[in-house]
Amino acid sequence: METRSAESMIKSFGGKKWTSIEKILANFDLPIEESTLNYESFRVICAALFPPDEIQQNDWMIQNIFRLFDCDRDGILKGQEWKTFCDWLRVMVEPVIALLIVDVQNDFIDGSLALRDCGCNQDGVDVVEPINYLIKEGQFDKIIYSRDWHPENHISFYENLHLRELHPDSKITKENAKPFDTVMFADLHLEQKLWPKHCVMNTKGSDFHKALVIAPGAEQVLKGQDPEVDSYSVFFDNNSKNTTQLLPLLKEARVTHVFICGLAYDVCVKSTALDGLRLGYPVAVINDCCRGVDIDDIEDTKKLISENGGLIVNSEDVLSLVNEKKRSLIMSHQSAKMMTSISFSERSVNTSAE
Repeated sequence: METRSAESMIKSFGGKKWTSIEKILANFDLPIEESTLNYESFRVICAALFPPDEIQQNDWMIQNIFRLFDCDRDGILKGQEWKTFCDWLRVMVEPVIALLIVDVQNDFIDGSLALRDCGCNQDGVDVVEPINYLIKEGQFDKIIYSRDWHPENHISFYENLHLRELHPDSKITKENAKPFDTVMFADLHLEQKLWPKHCVMNTKGSDFHKALVIAPGAEQVLKGQDPEVDSYSVFFDNNSKNTTQLLPLLKEARVTHVFICGLAYDVCVKSTALDGLRLGYPVAVINDCCRGVDIDDIEDTKKLISENGGLIVNSEDVLSLVNEKKRSLIMSHQSAKMMTSISFSERSVNTSAE
């Protein structure tokens, strides 16, 4: 990279809505083909790409991203390190973004498990208008809706407690169990919160709320169909073994970033976001498009998502990230972790083959 002060480069190039990696590299006098990059130059590029306030709050992430790329720790990105950097840059500048709308269903709004009747008295219907706004105004590459879709004999229903034996270690017995208590069933040795019967498949309670806009061409993912295990996450059942169709849908569409909203914040949104992060996806949870069960659990959820590399964002900022292609350092840090993990795995396989 040509030697110039960081200040002059940021002044020259900062704020541009670059639409391709080629334009970015050209602006910094770097070829698309293999080159080298030191930390100072890498930092200048990041300073021009990310909002100053986010850099100020998360300065360590820039250093960490460079360290993730710099596998041999020589302070220079070259060879495969350079290629990984370019792949990261391309994902950041040319993202494929999915909006995942979690369980905006009648039973969570007006039915048997209406959030307004739960601990913090939040009303699930409040998410409908801001979600509809995002659907109409956001330039998402993929929109996916999830639905709880339970059989009548589902394990999570308090009404079905008599159908199964509890584990001897269960702190709550059948005799003193109440709705919203947590028990342990004998077969799976998994803890299970007992919910009122809800979202039974092919009933009005399992339908999407009538005011929710269903985007043309959107996909739907059903979860919780196995009567013997609950499914909070849209990715996996609660035993973390059985998968839904979400991951194949994201892979088929080559999704790089996932924005999540819906119900309930501290249950299904939480589990979905954490699974998405665990799988390596850059995840943003849209705070004002979520409502939950318990106020303390909601705050703990936000903290947990942030600690695991997720972004908590409001809907007005989502359109800037999606439509105007502004970039989040937090999500880009997650992308770097995913890419270097994949790159390391591929190198390990190649080394073993040799």
